[in-house]
Amino acid sequence: MKRKQKISILLLLGVMVVMLIAFAGFYFANGNKSDLTESEAISLLKAVYPEFKNYPNDNLPPQSIRTKQASNGWYVAFVQEGSGRPILEAKCFLVGDDKSVAIIGVYVPEVGDDSLYYLSDNNIFSLWIK
Repeated sequence: MKRKQKISILLLLGVMVVMLIAFAGFYFANGNKSDLTESEAISLLKAVYPEFKNYPNDNLPPQSIRTKQASNGWYVAFVQEGSGRPILEAKCFLVGDDKSVAIIGVYVPEVGDDSLYYLSDNNIFSLWIK
């Protein structure tokens, strides 16, 4: 082979190696992030707020956990349910994919306020998320 051909081949191989290293670095820096799972979000909240460690349960009053996926994590609501009233109290959080926790809101109905019977299943999030 001529000397110019060898240099061209080595230069091409060098450029390919640099591109491969750059792609691998980009992938591991950005593309390899895993989104937070629903169970990870709940576990994280139970660790930060120990008062929710026994949720969900069927004791009286029953306590449930409702979740809704957000574009950047999970909305998680801890709901204390009533027998005559649908909800006695609810607290909603946003757990980000980066494992940050933000309280979104608290719902405690006033005495005699039974207007929110529609708050079943994931409709609870309509209190805070528009």
